[in-house]
Amino acid sequence: MSQKLYDELLNSPQGLINGTLRDVIIPSILGKETDEMLYWIGKDLARQYPVASPNELVTLTHQLGLGDLSLQKKTNTSQVWRLGGPIVAGRIKKDDEETSFGLECGFLAEEIEFQLGTVVEGKINDRHHDYVDILLENDPQTDSNTERTELATFIKIHTPGEEQAASPDEAKKRQKPGRHRRTRREKKNKEK
Repeated sequence: MSQKLYDELLNSPQGLINGTLRDVIIPSILGKETDEMLYWIGKDLARQYPVASPNELVTLTHQLGLGDLSLQKKTNTSQVWRLGGPIVAGRIKKDDEETSFGLECGFLAEEIEFQLGTVVEGKINDRHHDYVDILLENDPQTDSNTERTELATFIKIHTPGEEQAASPDEAKKRQKPGRHRRTRREKKNKEK
């Protein structure tokens, strides 16, 4: 690893360990097959974290450190998602055309396949200096269940501030007993 690459990764939003794994180690192991293999790894990643809605997909993509995701266009047979943010911009700046977004394409394709129930394929539609547009195309005539033997069980994505939205009764149930509540309980137990 060169000093320049080390400095870039160390100071990037993705950090040294993630940048090294994603943009140094994996490409050195996979070689020319990196983009294609990352696509299938992305599909497998989505199987580990299936989500039921586009909003949850946006949140999960951010939580996984893949970037900031937004839906740009949607038709019956295609969707265009924009992946940007500091992580994506830094990765593109570092390697421009060599930067693989196969993982993200596979991940988004599989997540949308879960949501639509039809086979979905993903690919880079457009690449810019600070974001990429990913085109997802689906065939409404091809049921995705033919490729899988089990249905996805969706996970529940926790978003910031969700705890505050709970009712006061639910919040009390989740709350650990405070010092004063413990003291009263201890006194009651001693009196018995």
